[in-house]
Amino acid sequence: MARVAAASPQPATVWQMLPFCLRLPLRFGPLVFLGSLALAAVLASLVLGAFGLVFKGILIFLGLRYGFNMLELLSRGRFEGESPNFSVWGGSDRRPGKLALVLTLFIVLGGLLGNLVLDRRIANDTKTQDALVRIYEAQNAESLQVLRREHEALAAARAAAVAERERQRARQLAAAPAEGEDGAEGESAVELGPADLESEFTAHALPSREEMVQAARPQTFAAAWFSLLPAWYWLVAALTSLLLPAAALVIATEDAFFQSLNPLNVARFVGAMGAEYFTLWGLFLLIAGVRHAVLVMGTGWPTAVAFPIELTLATYLFWVLCALMGYALYRHHEALGHEVEFDFETQQRAGGVEAIARAGSTERALRAQQPTDPFERRVHELLADGKIDAAIDVVRDEMRYDRLDAPLNLRLHALLQRQGQREAILAHGPQLLRALARAERGKDLLAALQDLRKLDPSVELPDGVGTAAAAEAALAKGDASSATQLLKGFDKRWPQHPEAPRVYFLGARLMSEHGRDHDRAARLLQGLLARFPEHAVVAEAQQYLQVLERMRKPGAA
Repeated sequence: MARVAAASPQPATVWQMLPFCLRLPLRFGPLVFLGSLALAAVLASLVLGAFGLVFKGILIFLGLRYGFNMLELLSRGRFEGESPNFSVWGGSDRRPGKLALVLTLFIVLGGLLGNLVLDRRIANDTKTQDALVRIYEAQNAESLQVLRREHEALAAARAAAVAERERQRARQLAAAPAEGEDGAEGESAVELGPADLESEFTAHALPSREEMVQAARPQTFAAAWFSLLPAWYWLVAALTSLLLPAAALVIATEDAFFQSLNPLNVARFVGAMGAEYFTLWGLFLLIAGVRHAVLVMGTGWPTAVAFPIELTLATYLFWVLCALMGYALYRHHEALGHEVEFDFETQQRAGGVEAIARAGSTERALRAQQPTDPFERRVHELLADGKIDAAIDVVRDEMRYDRLDAPLNLRLHALLQRQGQREAILAHGPQLLRALARAERGKDLLAALQDLRKLDPSVELPDGVGTAAAAEAALAKGDASSATQLLKGFDKRWPQHPEAPRVYFLGARLMSEHGRDHDRAARLLQGLLARFPEHAVVAEAQQYLQVLERMRKPGAA
């Protein structure tokens, strides 16, 4: 007997978990802790004086430690993620400090390399020098304007003094030789004016290009500093930053600082996580960038305002990042050899990560999933023990009073899929389709038909029953192709079928809304009204026909 591979639980991707991780720090436990940190930050800024700096460091450390606690819990499959119990780390925990040291090294080395590159570029690249001159002129526009006016005035005064000296010298030359001695004294006296002006002119001279370039050189990590660095620097920085998620994961799982600096860790995690490592890397940089932007915005704010806001936001973003990294470890724990407390199947049985977070623990979420109905409890227990065949027998026995009970048929279908017996699934197919058609569960009917057609494309709705409901479900989700396939040839196979009026109406809708053939749709509706004047669909068909008639009039929009 052919078997169909049973679908194993597929955990969400790291990207799909981002909304959950963004909400996780806002649950009651983490939110209380975060609020306490914010209040303590205000206290440290206002009343602790010199000791406030030490206290601020303690607050930052506590925020980092709580984040590592989140990472640890999620990496084990514990999606409550909000336990304030730091005992999971054992005694003293140095991991926050190690991660901070790794990030500091990355920032310091990036700054040093950037300064070396920028200094060389300033020395050799005239375009960079021109940019710095423009920056200097923009920053000192007012003072430069005043200096230029003074410079122009002094230049005019110097020119006037020189002209006056030349006129006096000419008069002296024309005077008697006997006055030469007195004239010499006069000439000496006249020369003092221009000399003094020359000294003052030099003191008010405009800065040289080299002086402007040196004065406008931006400070490390300033906005202009970033903008003047070449593209290859950013490529090197991006490639180097690939180490950061790997370093954080190594520190979290192995508590090994020097091992975290090994570039081979990137290859290890990429090999285990695939493209999701780069998703994690992108989110790592995005969160770090948002945090930096907020810190820059807070420059100049009062300390009692700036530090609490910066600490709260930075701590929140770090917790989000820790939650993402913890989940990445959990999702790929098999490839990484990482031990977990609850596997994917257990997580699914507990209702998923949101149900676990709401319940406060996986154990409570599992208990909440326990059914109260004796039949449901029996099936649940059998499935928990892996006895799928026995669970199928229990469901079949429950159906003995009504073989077309829709919920029971859906349950049986799911169990047969889980069992993976292709022939059994197809044998049960007609009964399942009839049950769903009788219950007018069009959405479930369409899904079941599509499941069966994956195993056997020739599967049809028995005697056309449920065609209208399935087609309506397809149209509701915008699947016009599936709706058209369901309706195709229906009128020829079952011209007197009870569902014929609904099928004709749906066909008219498809012609008008998707085929844009309004005339043909109108004719089909007119035929429907003539053949089935008493059917329940007539009122809706008449309204639709009126709309089509207005659209067919000349000049209609």
